[in-house]
Amino acid sequence: MTSRVMGLGVLVATAVHAQAVAPAPPPAPSIPVPVPRYVPAGAGAPVVGQPGDQAAPVARSPNTRVLPPTPEPGLWAADELGAVKRPTAPQPDVDELLLARPSPGAPALPICRQRVLRASKASGSEETRHNLPRTSRECLTARLLLHCFHREQYEFEASLRQTPRTEEVMRAIERREKEAITTALWQARLCEAFQSLPSIEGLHAVIVAWLERQFPRPVSR
Repeated sequence: MTSRVMGLGVLVATAVHAQAVAPAPPPAPSIPVPVPRYVPAGAGAPVVGQPGDQAAPVARSPNTRVLPPTPEPGLWAADELGAVKRPTAPQPDVDELLLARPSPGAPALPICRQRVLRASKASGSEETRHNLPRTSRECLTARLLLHCFHREQYEFEASLRQTPRTEEVMRAIERREKEAITTALWQARLCEAFQSLPSIEGLHAVIVAWLERQFPRPVSR
């Protein structure tokens, strides 16, 4: 009994000594507190070119192109090379009465061209007529040639009264009818922008008066 008590005492003393001699455990690590940091704008955006990070394409009409961000001229990726608008060349400033050949769409009327030019020079109006703005001069010239054509047509119809209707005469009649349509449409197109222009009305009256004075209408019998 005594020996058992002594053994227990030795064990207790040994345990107390071991606790006194053993080093203390290290302190538990501290948990860091998150501190907000400055993040610049755009940080964390997807990198261009990496798969899976690009934004979905915006659906748009194939007939609509993306407009450039600035108004400077230039060729943009959305433009077709053939669709680039090129500046149109200005129309040549030509005088129909002074041309060796009629311009495209204009009637030939060689005799009327000579008569109108001669009447314009004889009346002293040629320089004023030639120096008119292009559109005004074109309309005035077309009106003068149309007037001369009507005068020629009157002479032509008067000659038909004394001419048998041969095949050659019928071809001449058909040719005159085509010239009448061409001349009327040409004059209407050139004078479409205005019905009456004061700058040409006076010249038209003066040149027509000289035209009638030089080439009076034939008297029908």
